[in-house]
Amino acid sequence: MRRLIPALSIALTAVLVAGCGTTSSDTGGAAPSAAPETTKVEPVAAIRQAMDRSLNGTVTMDASVKAGPQAITLSGKMDPVAKAIQVTGNAPEPIEARLIGDVAYIKSDSLDGNKPWMKIDLNKLKPTSSMRQSFDLKAQTGIIGGVVTAQEVSPGRYAGVADLGKAAEAAGADGGMREGLESTAKLAKDPTAIPFEASIDADGRLTALSYTIATKSVGDLVTEMKMSGFGEPVTVKAPPAGDTEAASEEMYKFL
Repeated sequence: MRRLIPALSIALTAVLVAGCGTTSSDTGGAAPSAAPETTKVEPVAAIRQAMDRSLNGTVTMDASVKAGPQAITLSGKMDPVAKAIQVTGNAPEPIEARLIGDVAYIKSDSLDGNKPWMKIDLNKLKPTSSMRQSFDLKAQTGIIGGVVTAQEVSPGRYAGVADLGKAAEAAGADGGMREGLESTAKLAKDPTAIPFEASIDADGRLTALSYTIATKSVGDLVTEMKMSGFGEPVTVKAPPAGDTEAASEEMYKFL
């Protein structure tokens, strides 16, 4: 189980918060965002605002993180306001994660236990727990917080550069995302110039984000994310009680 936790946390973070953004005026995301301004917005601001709009209601995400022959692929649907999330994929073994309020359920072949699902009370996790932060859509800024330059290369399509150091600063002091970004920056050949591409739809929502981190030792880390299903109903149900066991107190030490 201990070997599963880092990979699982990274995988969940990739799909849930790789581009999640907050602004100083954020009030929790309960109210729908206003319609896009008719005035043309500066490209960097447009990208950040587009991510906020995308996560202001229900959304479906498909994401992949590739490093050479290794790949993590995940698909998730979520309701940020209701704190309801369901993710399935491979990291690299098959995994599934569900969030209902402050309770998470994790299923993986690598889990130790007599039942397929592990139940985790997020309130029992430390504020800096990477597992907890993986499910907190408003706690991170991800690479979007580090975007320093951008240009619209064609209608709705943008290209630019992000700075991992600035992204880490924007992520705030709490949670695993800042540490993850700082660690990745140390691996990157040039952490100040991470190329990215993004797409924004006619309603001002981010629909695609991809970026490549050239590293010193493990080749290119390629992340791709697509967002769709805006406003569609999201229902997440708890696994059958008979298939679920609560995480032990010992396990919380590693989560």
